[in-house]
This record gives sequence, structure tokens and C-alpha cells, in this order.
Amino acid sequence: MLMLTDGNIDNASARIRAIQYIPFFNKQGFKVKHIPRIPQKPSTSIDKYFVFPLLKRYYNLKMILAILFGKWEIIYIQRFFVKEYLLKHLIKKEIPIIYDFDDAIYINERCPGNRLDTINMIRYASKVIISTDYLLAFCVQNGKSAEVINTPVEPDRIRPTVQSPNHLLTIGWIGSPWTSGFLEIVEKPLQRLAKKYTFCFLTIGAKQNYTIEGVNHVARPWSYENENEDLGNMDIGIMPLPDTDYAGMKGGYKLILYMSAGIACIASPVGINKMIIVPGENGFLASSEEEWYEKLELLIKYSAFRTQLGATGRHNAIELYGREVCFKKLLNIIQEL
Repeated sequence: MLMLTDGNIDNASARIRAIQYIPFFNKQGFKVKHIPRIPQKPSTSIDKYFVFPLLKRYYNLKMILAILFGKWEIIYIQRFFVKEYLLKHLIKKEIPIIYDFDDAIYINERCPGNRLDTINMIRYASKVIISTDYLLAFCVQNGKSAEVINTPVEPDRIRPTVQSPNHLLTIGWIGSPWTSGFLEIVEKPLQRLAKKYTFCFLTIGAKQNYTIEGVNHVARPWSYENENEDLGNMDIGIMPLPDTDYAGMKGGYKLILYMSAGIACIASPVGINKMIIVPGENGFLASSEEEWYEKLELLIKYSAFRTQLGATGRHNAIELYGREVCFKKLLNIIQEL
């Protein structure tokens, strides 16, 4: 198998929906060659301006040569847009192509060409895999049905943590710098709550200059090594989203992370969030400022209820969204090919 990913190990989609499956493929007798589009994010100025650009060109050339001259029995592509002449080459050689994408990658104002690129990938693919039913209509419109495999979590790595006796109640959010803009939805409810209750608001992976006035805010950078420990500091996990076409196509991975860590969660009722959350059983949905305030206050006040929601969420994460569960679905699709 040739595995091509748009990102590297430090990219959530590439890691979660492709790279972390490699050991599972190996156990099934596959020999996997993985080539990412880019190297890992640079840590120094020299890396950023000299090493990173050179490695990026090297990986691009490596991909092209692998597609043209490699002897593959199947190609697994995650989010990456392969040039059409290379796709035609694979079709001519009768090599099955699996194309996996999460989020509405075809909606991008800065890169309007993404729409046609996504359509090309769908049309040339032997099988298309998506993260949510909400992406299915776009695939069907462009001549191909798709299989839904939720973005998987690693319940053996992301698991509940025993908190220290002097632990300060913590409301948390995990994400990327560009999605931290969605936090504006919950800023006023958090500010109101901060006048009445003592808590910490922890953000993991938000943009560096993000602040929230009047709230005890702690910001930490995201890292794979510290992810479980950072999540373990949370008592309540939040996933605010605007009600837009793009946000409605997201795969709900934040919620699944919280659930795997045994954290009670609250989310905007947008897209797949409405399918993941069963209100009052594994979390809550909140669509207005007042609802966010009420649901957060409820979970701040009742620790036993938080624990109950977190335990149900943990069970759901293992049974429905665990990596092994999702890999079985993927393996079945490949075996059909």
C-alpha cells in the first residue's frame, strides 16, 4: 500500500485518519509506504525558511516518483490532492484508489480551486471515505457514493485521569489556532460565570495571542506527548461552533476526545455534534448564550453529574469511535476492493 497524506504526524487529520492505522495494517500483512506532503512543523527559523521548503520539495518529488514507478496494489490518500495526470496513470495501471477526507475541504475562500480538486479525487477514487454523513451529498452530487467512518480516537492513550485533591475546576477546549475563533461564542457566558464561580478556563492549541478578559485563562500549546495529561486537567470540555456550512461538516473529533478522556462535554448543535451528543446522557447541546451559561453552570455545580456524563461518554468512545472499531470498517472496505 502507498499511503499519501496532506499533513505529517503533527497534523490531526493525517495522524488520526491514516498514519495511526499503519501498525494495524502491518498486523494484517500489509506493507505500507507512507509519504506525507510536508515535513513536521518547523521549530526554528532555520527550519522554517531553509529546511522546511527543501524537504517539502523533496516529499513532492518522492510522491510523484512513487506513483509513477512504484509497484502498488492499493493507494490510500488522506485529504491530499493528487494531480490529475497522476490519477489517470493509476487508473491506467488499474490500481485501486481510496480517498479519505474529513471536513468540507472543498469550501475554502482562500483556495477556490479546492472544490474542483476535491471533485477530481472523488471521481477517480475506487472508494471514498468520509467522516460524517453531512459530507455524503457532495460526493453523490459528483458521481460517487461514500462510506462513513467516524474520526477515531485512541482510548488506550486518551483515557480518564485521576485529579489531585487541590484540583481547580477546569473548563477546557482543545483545537488549532484557526478554530480558536469559534471560542467567541462562549466568551460572554464564561465571563458571566467567572463573576459567580471560581474556575480555570484551559485552552490547548489556541492561537498564541488569544485572551479572554475577566476569566482565569491558562493557554497551553498542543503536543502529542502531553495531550492526555492536558485533557486530564479538564472537568468540562466544550465545542462551540457557528452554524455555517463548513462547520456543519466537521467530524466532531473534539467531542470524541473529551468523551474518551471521561470528560462531561457541551457542544453547539451543529452537524454531527447532534448525533454524538445525547443530551443528559453523555453531555449537552447549547445553541444560545443563555443555554451555554445554563449548561455550564449546571455542570459546575454538580460534580457527581459530571462524573456520570463522563463515564457514559467514555463507554461511547470505546464502543463507537475507538480506533480498532474504525479500522475494522476500513479493512472491510479494502477487502471488498
